[in-house]
Amino acid sequence: MRLRHLSLVALLGPVATPLAAQLRLEPFDIRVPSAPAAFPADGKTNFTYELRITNIDRREVKITGVEVIADSMGPSLLSLDSVALKAATRIAGAPITNGDSRTLPSGRQTLLYMWVTVPAGGSTPSRLRHRISYATVDSANNPINDVVEAFYVPVRSLILATIAAPFGGGGGPWVAVNGPSNTSGHRRTAIPLGGEAQIGQRFATDWIKLGEDGRAFHGDSLVNSNWYGYGAPVVAVADGIVTEVKDSIIENVPFSPKMAVPITLVTVGGNHVILDLGGGYYAFYAHLQPGSVKVKLGDRVKKGQQVGLLGNSGNSTAPHLHFHMGDKNSPLGSEGLPFLFDRFELLDWPKSGFGELLKGWKPTAAPVAHRKEVILENMIVRFP
Repeated sequence: MRLRHLSLVALLGPVATPLAAQLRLEPFDIRVPSAPAAFPADGKTNFTYELRITNIDRREVKITGVEVIADSMGPSLLSLDSVALKAATRIAGAPITNGDSRTLPSGRQTLLYMWVTVPAGGSTPSRLRHRISYATVDSANNPINDVVEAFYVPVRSLILATIAAPFGGGGGPWVAVNGPSNTSGHRRTAIPLGGEAQIGQRFATDWIKLGEDGRAFHGDSLVNSNWYGYGAPVVAVADGIVTEVKDSIIENVPFSPKMAVPITLVTVGGNHVILDLGGGYYAFYAHLQPGSVKVKLGDRVKKGQQVGLLGNSGNSTAPHLHFHMGDKNSPLGSEGLPFLFDRFELLDWPKSGFGELLKGWKPTAAPVAHRKEVILENMIVRFP
């Protein structure tokens, strides 16, 4: 091992931490699959990322708390107690016997899903410091409570893509079902492909349109054409190049427990299109109507150009548009990236979830105009 490039300053790091503390053995190997980039939403600066925490000690270890601090000595941005940790972690592999994703036997890993918010007016940190508290026992079975004092996550420098609505003519209202949040199903789905478990759907949304009656459908909900969004034109959100097309998958019956075709990596997105928008961004449109795709591989498309019609194909239980942006030309084998909608009106933001919206929605406040922000889970919006 060559050390000629290491100075004393580099060894000690940017924080005046005692050398003894740096050399203390800790039980964890912590990895960050995709460094976070700051993104604006709800008037605040946000970060979302995952910590893959593996217990490499011989003894069982329980994570008891996590604090996130801006840079090295900045303000505390997030504090997770034991209860919050249980909700924010998911064990990798087979379930733990007692079902506790905070408690790691030797060799086991948990995924800690992080969503960190900088208060309005606060400065954006260049990195995020983590203090991770844990409990274990020593070789004599005496209890130990200790802390990983300074695990740093660098903030990624990323020029966020700014896009138009993925629907022709915009309009709405549209509900951001399963949209960006720390608890949505999209957010929690890590897909292992090519030797890497990635979260391509980190910022994905299932877009469902509401009618004038505030409902998602009229009449019989088991008929695709009765859903207000069914057949809506789906368009390019920016200029780009078509890098993938699928248009041969029959549609599902809404709410059917059985999909029209077996769900595989080929059929999961149904009829779909991927656009290379440049800057490392790939836009994925899923669940389109069969026979509706208007583009072919290699086409150059312009913002607003129609690419297909909203449908109910693939791994879909009702007509909607699944849309997300990733860093590779793959529906699921990529890391999901944040992106901004150029403009939209926020009509409502119910916390009850889409199930309650099926009963009907009525606006309760005046629309609020937003520019260049991420649209979050369950927001009800209109696009100009």
